[in-house]
Amino acid sequence: MESSLLASEVKPVLEYYQDLEKRLKRKDGRGKIKVGDTFSSVASFYERIRYTIDYKKENLLRRNAIERIVKRLLWEKGEGNLLSLSETLVKELIWAKYIKNDYYPVGKVAEISAIIVKYLFLSTRFEKGWKDWLVGVASCEIEESLDPSIVSYDVFSMAIESWFKKNFEWAGDGLDEVEKENQLAIAIHRSLFRSDEPKGAYFLLRRMVKGWNGMEKEDVAKRGEEIIKALVRIRSSLKNSFQSKLYRYVQKEVAAFQILKNLIEQNPGAAQSLMGNPDEFTKEIYEICEARYDEIRQRVNLGIVRSIIYIFITKIIFAIAIEIPYELYFLKQLSWLPLASTVMIPVLFVFLVALTIRRPGNDNTVKIAETIFDFVYEHKVTQKVSFSLTGKKRGLSYQVFSAIYGIVFVAVFSLIAYVLTKAGYDIIGIGIFFIFLSLILLFAYRVKFAASELNVTTIKESLASHLMSNLTLPFLDLGVWLADK
Repeated sequence: MESSLLASEVKPVLEYYQDLEKRLKRKDGRGKIKVGDTFSSVASFYERIRYTIDYKKENLLRRNAIERIVKRLLWEKGEGNLLSLSETLVKELIWAKYIKNDYYPVGKVAEISAIIVKYLFLSTRFEKGWKDWLVGVASCEIEESLDPSIVSYDVFSMAIESWFKKNFEWAGDGLDEVEKENQLAIAIHRSLFRSDEPKGAYFLLRRMVKGWNGMEKEDVAKRGEEIIKALVRIRSSLKNSFQSKLYRYVQKEVAAFQILKNLIEQNPGAAQSLMGNPDEFTKEIYEICEARYDEIRQRVNLGIVRSIIYIFITKIIFAIAIEIPYELYFLKQLSWLPLASTVMIPVLFVFLVALTIRRPGNDNTVKIAETIFDFVYEHKVTQKVSFSLTGKKRGLSYQVFSAIYGIVFVAVFSLIAYVLTKAGYDIIGIGIFFIFLSLILLFAYRVKFAASELNVTTIKESLASHLMSNLTLPFLDLGVWLADK
């Protein structure tokens, strides 16, 4: 590296962490919110069960819990006493161990209440369907109020966006510059944080409406037209067809910043001096990469366990509600083979998918280190990488492929249905088998995708893995369709 001067993109990130460290050390002498432990174990166990069968991403569990609890409390209590509702919300989050007990000042309840008031007032300016969506966005601001450290993802996202624009040029595709900025912001935030739609919406809302955090109901009323226009544009941006393509393109570039974020958070005060010694900095990057790679296998194993638990829980529900009553009433007997194999075969497929997951190699670590150095140290960019997301016009080859895929899709399902019929499955059992296998394969591939989040180099797929991917594609398509219902 010609110069060890820090780049302008990394400086606000370091300043943020240094300021955060100081703020977290400050003592608050005010009275704290404290609840008894009577319901804690039960609430925590319930949330773990929900986590297993809901298949939400780990980093989104608390936000999802906040959204779910707020919606339930609004249904139970109405909007008459939002201060009481906010107090109940905080207590339930403490019982479920999403936040600390005896930690937050009592004034935090009023702060959360003001956030809910703001979003509920805003919902009156929209059609009925917007209210639930806005509560989802409100849950992000509530979570940030409870844990200010998650703002680090926003700080990192904006720094990465600046770096990306300096090194890449998004050419053509027919979008105006504002929409391109929105799409890039969503894709980077989603890649870094694995965020969902409410998280992406809240991130854009803070960017587009200055002073949104801390804004009171009266301020929202004064700036109503501006905020409404921003929210309409945000929902439109989140649904833009270019987003999935841009996300896939951006993801491999952003993966390295997961490592940089871990490195800085290990010791925020020492991060800047460590960057002043490139050799030590490189060594630390390599160590963190190896530690994160080791976590991949643990996450895969956890994903397998969750899949198996999901299979057994839902299988019991299906058996009690549909299969057993149907067979006893119409067939006058129980077929144990279909009941058992509907569980065992999807479990086998989960293990087969898990076997295709590979640990990133040294070349991956080298590429991560190169990307981090490119971001951290000042240097002159000689030429931007130009990219476009508009593919070539679909011609005859695409139509041929679509026809072949359609034939394969029908053939795979027909062949399996035939084999299942010969094995003693009835029509209900075959339908449930397809549903189970499709959803479980979808979950298994989500585990595989999550395990590849640090892959910045292309991993050559083995013949067995390639065949597995192609043969299971019809079931994955069905699983995606079912998951959206």
